Amino acid sequence: MAREAADGARWLAGHRVVGGLALIGALASVGYMLPFSILVLVAQERLGLDGVGYGVLLAVSALGGLLGASIAARVRGRIGYRWTIVGSLLTGAGSLLALSTTTSPPVAAALLAVYILHAVVWGICATSLRQRLVPDRLRGRVNATSRVLGLLGLAIGSVLGGVLAVVDLALPVAVGGAAFVACAAGAWIVLRPGGGCAHLQGASPATGRGSRRHA
Repeated sequence: MAREAADGARWLAGHRVVGGLALIGALASVGYMLPFSILVLVAQERLGLDGVGYGVLLAVSALGGLLGASIAARVRGRIGYRWTIVGSLLTGAGSLLALSTTTSPPVAAALLAVYILHAVVWGICATSLRQRLVPDRLRGRVNATSRVLGLLGLAIGSVLGGVLAVVDLALPVAVGGAAFVACAAGAWIVLRPGGGCAHLQGASPATGRGSRRHA
């Protein structure tokens, strides 16, 4: 089992697109947990919400996920993986940066809905692209390695969120937004045309090669 896991990790490290997306996913996990590890405190102390208000806040934010799931495939089909992933990550960054400045519950709810929309679109695109590019025999191992990186990011983000919240409750939210800016920049570089992945829209499983129609 250890050898199989090592095989997956080696393949991941050697593939520019899939390996890059795994690292971006780990950083995105940090960016996610920075604000969400202390979101209940933000809701109480910055937004003035009680338990019911916090529940409504989360319910409204979930609507963004429904919208994201309904539009992800259409957006990706229209503008391709690169622009969809980069655009979604920038959307996540903007929503968190704006959230760090507001004390209005309705505005915060709308911004969280936008954040969840970005997370769903990014997650769908990253997962489907990985499924296209990873060979069948290695898919489980590569997915497992990617998941471990994501879990490490969640743990790191939780700790950092708590530490930064001691200084100011808005700080973890703002730093989370900055992390997603870095994710978007990384995705722009990793998903550039060429290097065996000229056509991310129709990449083949083993090589990532295809036509350049949507590069």
